[in-house]
Amino acid sequence: MKLDSSRSLLIRLFTLAVLVLVTPMTLISLRAMGEFELGMNPEMDKKAAAIGRDVAAQVDRAVGYGIPVHKLVGVEEFFDPVLAANPEIRYLAITDKLGRVLFLRGAHKAVLEPHYQAADLDMDSVEGTKSSIDNYLDLALPVAPKGSLIGHVHVGFDQNYVATKLHEILYDVLVVMAVSLIIAFEILLFVVFFNVTGPLKLVGGVVERARRGDLSHVPGGASDDEVGRFVRAVAASIRIVDDRYRQLMAYIHEVKAAHFHKGVVEKVGEIEARINFLFRFSSTGKPEVLLERRATDIRLPLFLFVFAEELSRSFLPLYVRDIGQSFYSLSPEMIMALPMAVFMACIALASPYGGRLIERLGARRVFLLGMIPALLGYVMTGAAVGVTDLVLWRGLTGLGYALVTMACQSYIFGATKDGSRAQGLGVFVGAVLTASICGTAMGGVLAERVGFRATFFVSAVLVLLAGILISRMLASPETPAVAAAPRRGTLRLLSNWRFSVLMLFAAMPSKMALTGFLFFLVPVILSQGDWGVADMGRMMVLYPLVMVVVSPLAAWLADRMGWRAGLVALGGLIGGAGLLAPMVMPGQLALVIAIVALGVSHGLSASPQLAMIPNLCWTECRNMGQTNVLAFVRLMERVGSTLGPLLAAAFIPVWGLNGAVVALGAVVLVMAVVFAAASLAYGSGPHIEAEEDLA
Repeated sequence: MKLDSSRSLLIRLFTLAVLVLVTPMTLISLRAMGEFELGMNPEMDKKAAAIGRDVAAQVDRAVGYGIPVHKLVGVEEFFDPVLAANPEIRYLAITDKLGRVLFLRGAHKAVLEPHYQAADLDMDSVEGTKSSIDNYLDLALPVAPKGSLIGHVHVGFDQNYVATKLHEILYDVLVVMAVSLIIAFEILLFVVFFNVTGPLKLVGGVVERARRGDLSHVPGGASDDEVGRFVRAVAASIRIVDDRYRQLMAYIHEVKAAHFHKGVVEKVGEIEARINFLFRFSSTGKPEVLLERRATDIRLPLFLFVFAEELSRSFLPLYVRDIGQSFYSLSPEMIMALPMAVFMACIALASPYGGRLIERLGARRVFLLGMIPALLGYVMTGAAVGVTDLVLWRGLTGLGYALVTMACQSYIFGATKDGSRAQGLGVFVGAVLTASICGTAMGGVLAERVGFRATFFVSAVLVLLAGILISRMLASPETPAVAAAPRRGTLRLLSNWRFSVLMLFAAMPSKMALTGFLFFLVPVILSQGDWGVADMGRMMVLYPLVMVVVSPLAAWLADRMGWRAGLVALGGLIGGAGLLAPMVMPGQLALVIAIVALGVSHGLSASPQLAMIPNLCWTECRNMGQTNVLAFVRLMERVGSTLGPLLAAAFIPVWGLNGAVVALGAVVLVMAVVFAAASLAYGSGPHIEAEEDLA
């Protein structure tokens, strides 16, 4: 039975999920937004009136002290904190009774004064007079101490404010719906593979064995649904046959022991030999339970765990900035980058020891063990009071992240054969990419609605759910064959100049650009403008979306055309050149181009880069093991991830935010040029020729 045999079922279930989720969520959202719009306008009028009355009362008090209204001092400075605390209010103004603007903050006098001078404002209106001026809604409240009109207080707000808020809510609703659909798909994928495809595939294997006469195993791991009952029925049938066999063998032995006629004994012996020749039963006295490990078993827990980390991707530097404490003599930019760099450094340092730990304890135990520092790290990050403890908790989270992701990779390697190893790694990459898309987008929405700290607590809940799934699903831990590379092997690996060039000028720069630009500089730059955290998440999600589109094409070209080194070089050049966009164009368009270029870069280079390793390091993979070589590749990439935010933070005081993007892009581009030049010699040389001869 093939794994793809459940594809039609999965498609039907996903279509049903779309109908079940999207239809009611759309109807509820439209109804809610309609109610929101109806209730928003009166509330804004009430708020504007309250602010206007408060300002008018202050003016009344000052005039009551004998100060003429046109000689009041510090009025516009008084307006500033009111406008800052109420972003929906666009301007505040005070006019005399002739409509001349005396004080104004937030708009241009030339736009408002002609309307004020021509308007017939009602002095007796307690709620004020509402009118439309250009793109503003103006509420005029009379200032009349002792019953004598001396002017008006004007409160103006944007006519499109409600529509803008509705659009923001609509975007958030769309993000939530998209994330819900992806999560539903992941759950359906898990349910179909874990409860349907997997057990049926296992039954198919057992039945095929039985067809060949092997009745030594029964399928295990049955659930309580229809598929589970079918699995138990198959297992019961095999056990019945096994019982009949053992009864027959007992009877044959009894006949032999009873010393019947020699011819009878010989005939019985022939029957016994014939049965044992045609059929094979378990030597333990009963059929052994057959459990099959599948790469898809780990996908949902991995998705939830990576989802938890990606929730903070769009705002982590801003969270560090908000804590706002000094850390030794580091600059504010370096302080914002430090927790991210420590997180990546702890992943790099934990990776070699994680391999040894998995070798001793198995993937399941290491996954559950890694949950402890990750869970504690997220909870304490959300409760952090200063930069010092925040750095500590992010480092602890990095330790847990390294252990969990390595355990997932190890489980996949142990659950797949050499011929299906790429498919198994595709499960890992697919879970990480979809979690990145969901987490980055959803994290911005959550942070804007419930705050930075609460979002980290949501991450902790997701980690806990991932651990519960692992403890329930993987009941019997397996010990995979994963070992850490010895130092001598590492030095020999670095002596391979092709590998060293690939790591130093391709792998590390790509991660430097990812963490330094996308994870650090993009949130900081967007926070300087009028961008909410949800908007930042929607901007940053362009990167994984582009990768999802480009990666399959790059993998196809790498396998079919053999353009592996060329694709890696091209990806590096595109990524470095994309980061130079702020040099030639201003504003948000430059960031969009840089993010898209980075997604194209990593989509082109990620898969071919991994595919190059066995070819470039043929002898090292044979001597050290391919798993150890790939573990060292990940270590080098994490070093680049650690350097990225630190390098970007060091550039900011010198060249500013946009200059830091350009400087980082220049570094990446120069390294990509070096790799492109060196890769031209990859197809020749004694190392490659010797490997080809041995192959």
